[in-house]
Amino acid sequence: MYRQKPIMTRPYLQFFTNLWLGICLTFLISGCATTQPQPVPYPDRPIVNPQIPQPEDKTPRPVDEPEVENPDDTDVKSGLTPAFMDTDNIKRIAMILPFSSRSKALRAEADAMLKAAELSVFDNGDKNVLLIPIDGGGTQTGSRRAAQKAIEQGADIILGPIKASSVSAVGNIAARSHIPVIGFSNDMRAAGSGVFLLSFPPEAETRRIVDFAAEQGATKFAFLGPDSVYGRRVLAAYRDTITKTGGELTAVETYAGDDISVMQGPAERLARTYAQAREAALAKGETDPEPAFHAVLLPEKGTALRSLAPLLPYFDDS
Repeated sequence: MYRQKPIMTRPYLQFFTNLWLGICLTFLISGCATTQPQPVPYPDRPIVNPQIPQPEDKTPRPVDEPEVENPDDTDVKSGLTPAFMDTDNIKRIAMILPFSSRSKALRAEADAMLKAAELSVFDNGDKNVLLIPIDGGGTQTGSRRAAQKAIEQGADIILGPIKASSVSAVGNIAARSHIPVIGFSNDMRAAGSGVFLLSFPPEAETRRIVDFAAEQGATKFAFLGPDSVYGRRVLAAYRDTITKTGGELTAVETYAGDDISVMQGPAERLARTYAQAREAALAKGETDPEPAFHAVLLPEKGTALRSLAPLLPYFDDS
């Protein structure tokens, strides 16, 4: 794997290709020679040793072929090569991202990743590193085309895409040319056979969160998150880790979507579960009632998290 060094070039510059010219062999063909007429004998004069003309050899004489350098013996590397770069030492890094995805969030994430990569390249200052951004469209088909384009442009390594299905599609194409791929998916199933992942798998993050909470004394846990592929992965890891630490998962609430309108119902139910457990314990005369849960996991980010988090104290009127 090449050590990532910064670049300095614009994405789509005209590249030069070295063409080998074939050499045509010329055959020399001798012209036709006329035969000498047979001498006419004079009367009463004998013909002694007549000269019989022999047919001229018209076989083309061999011509020495000029020596041509074998293209396979050259060490010139083909690919996208700006004129001002060192063609003998250039490192090409293709970056496949969903710049034209239908998802606004994916497009924004792609732009942010490209800017981060450009910043890293310029900051490192290596003029022999070329960053080649290629649009994968956020689909498997688009990612396959992007991978093929990266190979044609001489990529030494491919960074991206983001989605697991696209990473796998790129990996299958790149493996044929023995080009390593570093994907940005957090799905571990996309790794292997020359594909590496630069991400944080939710399972690993969840285990660390639960371990930390348990070290602080938490034994009862609750979950409030999306009913999505990501949410189900987090919930499964959450439940498994809680069991291993000797804790208990006491409440689970999920929702479909990322709008606050679909979060309100599950958040209200979870808040009431907490309040009702406290009220029941007080009714039994407990002065310091045990809460329904000590910690609640909210596997969201950005606007969705900012919308979800305030709902729990809002609905908790205890």
